[in-house]
Amino acid sequence: MAYALDPSDSVPNQIRRAATERLDEAIGILAHLDPADTDEIERAVHDVRKRCKETRAIARLVRSSIGDEFDRCNRTVREAALTLSPMRDAHAALATFDALRAAGDRHDDPGLAMIRTGLVDSVEGETRTMHDGDQRIELAHALLVAARRRVERWKVDDGFAPLAAGLEITYRRGRSELRRALAEPTDARLHEWRKSVKTLWYQIRLVERAAPSVLAPLVASVHGLADALGDDHDFAVLRERLAADSDRFGGNGSVIEARRLARRRQHDLRRPAFRLGATVYAEKPKAFTRRIEAYWRQTTSGGPELPTGGIAGSAADERHATPVADPRPTSTAERERKFLVVALPELPDGGNLLRQGYLAIDGNVCVRVRDAGPDGCTLTIKAGQGAVRTELEFPISGEQFATEWEHTGGRRIHKTRHRLPLDGHMVELDVFHDDLDGLVVAEVEFDSDESMAAFDPPEWFGAEVTDDIDYTNASLAVHALRGR
Repeated sequence: MAYALDPSDSVPNQIRRAATERLDEAIGILAHLDPADTDEIERAVHDVRKRCKETRAIARLVRSSIGDEFDRCNRTVREAALTLSPMRDAHAALATFDALRAAGDRHDDPGLAMIRTGLVDSVEGETRTMHDGDQRIELAHALLVAARRRVERWKVDDGFAPLAAGLEITYRRGRSELRRALAEPTDARLHEWRKSVKTLWYQIRLVERAAPSVLAPLVASVHGLADALGDDHDFAVLRERLAADSDRFGGNGSVIEARRLARRRQHDLRRPAFRLGATVYAEKPKAFTRRIEAYWRQTTSGGPELPTGGIAGSAADERHATPVADPRPTSTAERERKFLVVALPELPDGGNLLRQGYLAIDGNVCVRVRDAGPDGCTLTIKAGQGAVRTELEFPISGEQFATEWEHTGGRRIHKTRHRLPLDGHMVELDVFHDDLDGLVVAEVEFDSDESMAAFDPPEWFGAEVTDDIDYTNASLAVHALRGR
C-alpha cells in the first residue's frame, strides 16, 4: 500500500501497518534474492536500505508513544541497513564519479579513466564477496525479522498528538542543523542536515493526505532538497575514498584533479540548497506542527479536499460528485516517445498528483482508472506497444473511480505530473512516488510519425525507454523496477 496515513482511520493501526509493510517488503526481497545475479543484488540492496529508512522515519514520528521500543527498533533496522552498506557505497561511488565525468565532459581524460578502473574493481570485489557466500544478506534478513516482531508490539496513542510530537522534533532538528551548516559548511555538517531533511521528507509524505493541495508541493520541495544534499554527500564520500588510497586510483595527480572537480560540484549544489532550506525551515517548529495538525483535524472532521477554482473547479467538483453527462469515449492513436530524466529542469509549479490503478492487464492491452484531481477521473483502455498505441478514454465520476479503485490493489502508481513546453511539443514529466521513488520519466507526444522521428531530445533527457516494456505504467504498477 501507499506510504501514507489516512486521517479518517486509526493512527495506531496505520502506523503499525505502514511499518510492517515496509519491513515485509525488505524481508521478502532478501528472502528471494539470487546471489548469482549481480544486477539483482545491487537493486535489492538499494530497495532494502530504502525500506529501512522509511521504517526508521515512521519510528521517529511516534517516538514519544513507543518509548524504549524506539531505540531497540531503530538500532536493529539501522544495523540491518549498515550490514549492506559496503555494496551500496561501492556502486554509489562509481555512479557519482560517472556523473562527475559527464558533467565536465572529461570522458577522454586518461587520469580519470584510471580512477574509474579502480572504482569498478571495488564494485566487482563487493560482488565477488556476495557470490562467495557472504553472510551479510542472512544477517540483514534476521535483523529485519526481529525488527518486525518489535513493531507488532508498538503501543501508539491515537489521534494526531503522537504525530505532532515527532514532526516537531524532526522539523526543529532540521532547522538547527541548517543553522549549523550555514555557520560551518563542512561535509560533516551538511551530512547531518541531509539526514534531518530526509526524515522530514518521509514524515511529510506520511501526513500528506491531510492537505494534498498544500503538502504535495512541500513534499516535492523537501524531496528536491534531500536529493541535492544527497548528491553533495555522495561527492564528499567519493573525495574521501579517493584520498584514502590514491595509489589504487592512479596516483596523486589524478586523484587531486578528481577531488577538485567533486568539490566544485558541491559548491554548485550548496547555494541553491541553502536557499531552498531557508524556505522549508522558515517557520517556528511549533507553528509548523500546529499548521499540519490543523490540516489533519479539518480532514478528519470535514473529509478530504475537493477540487475548487471558480467555474472550472465547480465543473471538476461535479465530475467527482455525480455521474458524467456524456460518457462517450475519446479515441486516438497515441504517438509518443518516453525517456528517463537525468536532471530535473526548472518546474513551473508543483504539478498535479495522479492516482492510477489497473483493473486488468493482458499482454499489450490494459484497462486503468485515474484520478487526476481537478482534471477529473477517467477509465482508459490502451492497446499496443512502443511508440504508437491505441487509446480509448472514458470520463467517469468520482464515485465510479472510488468503486473501481478498490479492485486495483497491487496494481497502482502515484506520481506528480508536470507539463512543460519544449520546441513546439508538450512534455509530460512524471515524478513517481512510493515504491518508484526516484524514477522520473518524460513523455513527448507527437501528431505525426515524421515529427516523432525528427525529435531531438534535450540534454536533461537520459536513456530512451519507449520500447522497454518494463517502463510502461502498467508494468511499473505491478513490478516496480525490481526486475531490472
